[in-house]
Amino acid sequence: MPAAYREYERQQLTITYYTRMYQAVPTLMPLYRALGGNFVTTRASTARAIRRVYPDVSVVRDNKLFGKFSAGQRLLKASDLIVTGALYKGALQAYSAKKYMVFHGTFAYLTVKEVQAMAHFDRLCVIGPRMMQVVEKAGLANKAMLCGYMPFLEYPIKDEQSRQTFLTNLGLDPAKKTLLYLPWGPPFGSWELMAEKLLNEIPADYNLILRPHPSQSVTFRLKDRFAFMWLARIVKARGSAYLDLTAQKLSLLYANADLVISDGTSPAEESLYYDLPQMFVETERFSRTVAGQMMRRQGADDDQIESVTSLYDCGKILTPQTEKMDILVQDALESKGRYADERRRYFSYAFGARSHEAQQNLVESMRQYAWKKTE
Repeated sequence: MPAAYREYERQQLTITYYTRMYQAVPTLMPLYRALGGNFVTTRASTARAIRRVYPDVSVVRDNKLFGKFSAGQRLLKASDLIVTGALYKGALQAYSAKKYMVFHGTFAYLTVKEVQAMAHFDRLCVIGPRMMQVVEKAGLANKAMLCGYMPFLEYPIKDEQSRQTFLTNLGLDPAKKTLLYLPWGPPFGSWELMAEKLLNEIPADYNLILRPHPSQSVTFRLKDRFAFMWLARIVKARGSAYLDLTAQKLSLLYANADLVISDGTSPAEESLYYDLPQMFVETERFSRTVAGQMMRRQGADDDQIESVTSLYDCGKILTPQTEKMDILVQDALESKGRYADERRRYFSYAFGARSHEAQQNLVESMRQYAWKKTE
C-alpha cells in the first residue's frame, strides 16, 4: 500500500458511499478503491449486484425494518463523509457528515432547476464544462469542483489480447466486429421495441451484446424476468450474441466494442472515451426532438438544448421501422472517420480533457479533509 494511503488509513476517516440504485456504483467505485470505506444501500437487489460484480467490496444494508438500529444507518451516522450519486435529500439530511454529490451518469439533460435542488450538498463534483455552465447559472458555483468523470479512472487501455480473451469468455467470436446495445430504462428507453429486432435483423456476422438498463436487469421485476428468458432463447438460437444482465463491468464492454447503439443518453457519451462510432435509436418515447422538449419544460434555453442534442450529430439514426439493418450497421462502421470531429468536439464539451488529473484532484480533496479533521 502506498505511503500516502497508509497515512490516510491512520486518519480513520469514515467514508460511506450511499446509493439505492446499482447504476451509481461504477461512478463511486474509483473513490472506494482509492479511499476505502463502505457502500450502504437500501435495496437487496443492489447489494447482490455489487457483490456479484465487485466481490471484494464492503456492502452494508440500510434495512428499513430495523430503522435506526440497522447497520447501514449506524454507518451513516458515524460517517465523516457521505458520497452519493443522486439527491436523496430526505434520506441524508439527518446526518452531520459532509456530503459530496458525485453525479452518476453524465447528466446531459441537467437543468438549472434541478441543480438548485442540490443546495444541501457541501460539494458538487462537476464532470465537465457542460455541467459547470449549468451549475454556475444555478448560483452554486461556490459548491462546485471540477472532478472529471470518475468511471474513466477504471477504463482499461485497449489491448488486442485482452479483447480476444474477453470476447471468447462471453462465447463470442473475436474475429467479428462487436456491436453493443445500451438502451435507457423505462419509460423512455427503446428496449422493448428494439432488443428483439436487433437480434433478428442484424446478421450473425456481427457479435451483438445487449445490456438492458440496470433498472430492469438488477431489480428484476416479474415482467422483465419473463422477457429476459424469451430473449435468452433468441440469443442462443442466433449465436454470436450475449445478454448481459449486469454481469460484466461496463468499462470492459466499451473497451471491447466496435460500435455502440444507444438511445442518445449516458452510455453514448461515456463510450466516446474510446472514440467509438455511434448509432442512435429514435422512437416516439425518446428522440432528439423529445429530449429538447423535455429540457425546454425544465427551463433550458435554446443554446443549451442545441448543444446537448448535438450528440445525435455524432452518428447514424435508426428507428423501430428501420429496414436493411446489415447495410446500416456496415455503413456506421465504415463511416467512423466521417463523424470523428463531431465525436471529439462533443467529448470535450461534456467531459473536458481526457487526462485523469481532475479525478485525482477530487481524491486529494477528500484526503485533505481527513488531514484537517486530525489537526
